[in-house]
Amino acid sequence: MLSITDAQLFGWLSSFLLPFFRVLGIFTTAPVLSQQSVPLRIRIAVSGLAAAIVAPTIEVADGGFAGPNLLLLVAHEVLVGLTLGFIARVIFSAFELAGEAIGLQMGLSFAGFYDPQSGAGNPVSRLLSTLALTAFVVMNGPGMLLMAVVESFRVIPIDIAFDWLAWRSPIALGTQMFALALAIALPFIALLLFVNVALGVMSRVAPQFSVFAVGFPLTIGIGLVLLALIMPLLEIPLGSAMNQLRIALGT
Repeated sequence: MLSITDAQLFGWLSSFLLPFFRVLGIFTTAPVLSQQSVPLRIRIAVSGLAAAIVAPTIEVADGGFAGPNLLLLVAHEVLVGLTLGFIARVIFSAFELAGEAIGLQMGLSFAGFYDPQSGAGNPVSRLLSTLALTAFVVMNGPGMLLMAVVESFRVIPIDIAFDWLAWRSPIALGTQMFALALAIALPFIALLLFVNVALGVMSRVAPQFSVFAVGFPLTIGIGLVLLALIMPLLEIPLGSAMNQLRIALGT
C-alpha cells in the first residue's frame, strides 16, 4: 500500500509552489509578459508549467511549507521574480525615455495621449517602445526571461537570505538606461536644437517673422525625416539592449 507522509506532501508542494511564485513574479513586471493584453489565465498557466518543469530539481530549505518561515520564503520568491522582470523593464525603458526626449524637441508633446498598456506618452515614445518590444519578441526575449528565472534557482536558491539584492546595482542599471537613451536621442536633439537656434536668430533679425507659425511644422517635418532616416540604424541600440539584458540576467 502506498503511503504518503505529511513531510513528503509538504516537500512536493514546496518544490512546486515556491518556484511558481518566482515565475509569477517575473510575469508581473517583465516587458510583454506583464502587459494587460496577456490574459491572467495564460500567465498562471505558463508559470505553473515552468514551476512543474523545475520542481524535480528544487531543494527547499527551512522546512518549506511545513516550516516556520513560510511567509519569508514566499516573499523571497516573489521578490526575486519581480526583480528579474524589473531589470528587463528598466533596460527597455531607455527607448521610451529617448522617445519622450525626441518628441519634446519635435513639439509632439502636445500630441500626447494615454496608452492603457504603458500610461501617458507622445507618439514618438510609443513608436520606439513598440519597436523595442517587437524586437524583444523576435529575439526570443520572453524565452530568455524564462531561461533566466529557471537558471536563477541555481544562482539564487530558495532560502530566506536576501543578500542577493547586492547582485545588481540599481545605479548601474539606471546609468545604462540613460546612456542608451542618450545615444538614441542625441542626433535628434542636436539637429533640432540647431533648427531652434536658427529660428531664434531669424526672429531677432526679422521681428515680423512668425516663429510659431513656421517653427512647429518645420521642427516636426525635420524630426520625421530624421526619424525615417535613422530608423534602420536602431538595430544597433536594440542589439545593445539585448546584450545588456543577457549580462544583467546572467544568461
